[in-house]
Order: sequence, then C-alpha cells, then structure tokens
Amino acid sequence: MLGRQFPLLALLAVATAPMAAQTPPATPDSATVAAGKKLFQGAGLCFSCHGMNGEGMLGPSTILNADKTKWLHHDGSWDAITKLITDGVDGVKSTSGQIMAPRGGSNLTDAQVRQVAAYVVMLHRTRPT
Repeated sequence: MLGRQFPLLALLAVATAPMAAQTPPATPDSATVAAGKKLFQGAGLCFSCHGMNGEGMLGPSTILNADKTKWLHHDGSWDAITKLITDGVDGVKSTSGQIMAPRGGSNLTDAQVRQVAAYVVMLHRTRPT
C-alpha cells in the first residue's frame, strides 16, 4: 500500500511547490525599448521635461542621454529607473531642486513604466546627435 502512495505523494509535492520567481532581464530588449520610446515621446509626458531625446528641458538635472555624467537619485539600473519613475521625486528627496510627479504625472501602467525605463536605460548609453 505504501508503495502506491509514494508516487502520489511525490507528485503532490511537485504540484504544490512554489514556482521559482522569474527575475526580469538586466538589459531591455529592442521591442521594450521601442515601446518605451513611444510612451516617453507621447502619453508618458516625459518629453515635456526631459526633451524628445533625453536632452533635458529644465536644466542639467533633466538630461537623460549619455551627456549625463551621473545619476542623481539612483544607480542607473533598469530596476532603479523603474522605481524612480513609479515613485517620482518630491522636493525633500530631490538633490537638484527639480521634482517629478509619480509616473511623471501620467496614467502609465506598471508595464508601461518599465518600458519607459527601458528607453531611458538606452538613452543613457547613446550620445545625442
């Protein structure tokens, strides 16, 4: 009797084991970057402060392209940029005096914020033309 129960117990243990968490890739793929660029330059409203190509519109702290020498509020990783866009930067946390509303004041979803962050990651790796 025990012999017949063991395979059932083993199957039950596998079926109820928690699934491994999927970690997002460290580098965004081109489709995610393209979607982020479209949002950045449109519905995300990012361009209104950061310029259409990350060149900055409100002074040096809003530059997002490779002319930026250092990040002010995070380490420049995709995850950190995603968190910053999601949370925004209030006047207390801002090291430059510039504030940013959560999600840039737009109605972006979490997935869309991640796409915009992917575009920002790639902007920082690109010299302006």
